[in-house]
Amino acid sequence: MQPGRTEPLAKGWVNFLGGPMGRYAQIGRASFWTPLRAILAVAYVFLSLGGLSKANCAMGRPDDNGVLQLNWDGNRQYTSFCYNDIVPLYGARGLDQPGFVYDYSWVEDGLTRYMEYPVLAGLFQQFSAFISRNTYFLADRLLPEVGWYFWVTVLLLSIIWVCTARMVAELAGNRIWDTLLVVGSPLLIMHAFTNWDIPSIFFVVAAMLAARNKKFWLAGFLIGAGTAFKLWPLFILGAYLTIAIRKRNLMPFIKMAVAAAVTWVAVNLPVYLRNPDAWGEFNRLNTERGWEWTTIYAVISRAFGWTGFDTGGGTPVILNAVTFVLFALGCLAVLIMGLKAPKEPRVAELLTLIVGFFLLFNKVWSPQYSIWLIVPAVLAAPYWRLLLTWMTVDMMVWPILMWHMMGTDNLGLPGEALNLVIIARDALIIAIMVMVVRQMFGLTRDPVADAHNGHDPLLTVPSDWATRADGWVPAGEVVGEVNVEKHSAPEVERA
Repeated sequence: MQPGRTEPLAKGWVNFLGGPMGRYAQIGRASFWTPLRAILAVAYVFLSLGGLSKANCAMGRPDDNGVLQLNWDGNRQYTSFCYNDIVPLYGARGLDQPGFVYDYSWVEDGLTRYMEYPVLAGLFQQFSAFISRNTYFLADRLLPEVGWYFWVTVLLLSIIWVCTARMVAELAGNRIWDTLLVVGSPLLIMHAFTNWDIPSIFFVVAAMLAARNKKFWLAGFLIGAGTAFKLWPLFILGAYLTIAIRKRNLMPFIKMAVAAAVTWVAVNLPVYLRNPDAWGEFNRLNTERGWEWTTIYAVISRAFGWTGFDTGGGTPVILNAVTFVLFALGCLAVLIMGLKAPKEPRVAELLTLIVGFFLLFNKVWSPQYSIWLIVPAVLAAPYWRLLLTWMTVDMMVWPILMWHMMGTDNLGLPGEALNLVIIARDALIIAIMVMVVRQMFGLTRDPVADAHNGHDPLLTVPSDWATRADGWVPAGEVVGEVNVEKHSAPEVERA
């Protein structure tokens, strides 16, 4: 059941990188290019492409004194769709100067504003800025200061992403080559460095690995830390709650939930006590903002001129209520389906559905949000053609949005073009969710469960199976010239 043999689109990739490992391969005599090393090499390539796709927005030109200044002339952030939040927020959020990031404020439309990111995200930005300010002398003749900050941030995020890819390869079990869909996603080229979302994905993946290894307190800690970085890692608790209710064993979930809550409070409380207004900026902004350009609500507004959810100023109470109710109903549907499914649903399947409902119903779909879905979708439904089609179409939303934002007077694209690609993106995500539901109810085969003898590789390594470099095998089976011994709680090693 390796994707190099069963997925037509995967065969070219896997064969190029050395081919699927045979059942009787002599692992001890393998060449340098193990599956894991090949996967990480692909990760480095796509991270490089992601950095280069944003590089045009980190360039500068000398001012009258010969000091390099950021150069966005000619609307290059739109024409080359290199816009990212990392560059403009360096100066706009006080990261270019010493001091605690949540002490910095400015006045905008008569309102005192603060850093609008959750606490760990703000501290990560400050850490990156501290490094860049103190090492700028290395690049002051090549880049503006903010450009150097961008590349320092890219380096830190890349390190975190490679660690994430390593853990995904662990969780993929017998389908390790599916990890190529994660590290080789077209979405990474466009959005790996649009914002600071990679660490939140790291926390989610690390939490899933800890939970699989029965380290529930650690998993909860990681979920809490992830939620202190971005809100969405909290969603994974919904998947584990469904499993816990179905198994009639709530203790693992309770441990994770308690550890997550304590961790979140421990991270947030010091900032709240120091400056409650700054701490509350994230919630205030998300409550008062309207819909974003690429949500279904914006599509309806552009297509029909309907502004029924838009208050035109102040807090969009109706829009907030609608998005909350729709997402709550989606989560309830996931719970009911998870409990009613004839076989126990897999963690990745449940998480894919929850994240999918959030993306479809939320009033904000910042472009980098789409990369949240990559890991859950790959682990839940690794249908290469479907996933790569979605990722490619989703990637194209960004340049079309950028060209639309230029305005028709500047030869920008009309709203109809943006609506079309958004509808296609949403339809593909719905298709992925439908495939997941069909798997859960046994209406189509589950390639992941089939590859693991019916087990969920995110819940446990079967006690009667052992591990080797390319996945799991029945304990005691002779593999090549080596007899693989039985392990009670084995770790999957691939390097």
